[in-house]
Amino acid sequence: MSWEISANLGRHTRAGVDAHGWLWEITRGAQLAHVLIEISDAAWLSDPLRLPDDTRQALETDGRTELLKVLDQDEPPRVIHCGSEGCTYSSTEQATC
Repeated sequence: MSWEISANLGRHTRAGVDAHGWLWEITRGAQLAHVLIEISDAAWLSDPLRLPDDTRQALETDGRTELLKVLDQDEPPRVIHCGSEGCTYSSTEQATC
């Protein structure tokens, strides 16, 4: 069973991280999880045409394009980082709400 997008909880930042983005809520049955899509400060300030496609699309969709890529994972990442080198993620990192 795949995860489903429940809500975009809006803009979000984490203390001590040079990035900001959007916090999403996803559900699978009775399970609830949060995924933070972060865009590096450098990427926010860059010309979008010079960014990798995944980062540019994440900027254009409030991170939704990256979130869609992980909904089939049993343990979706808690934080997806997007920057000038593209988007990466780690399941061990926590998206503090």
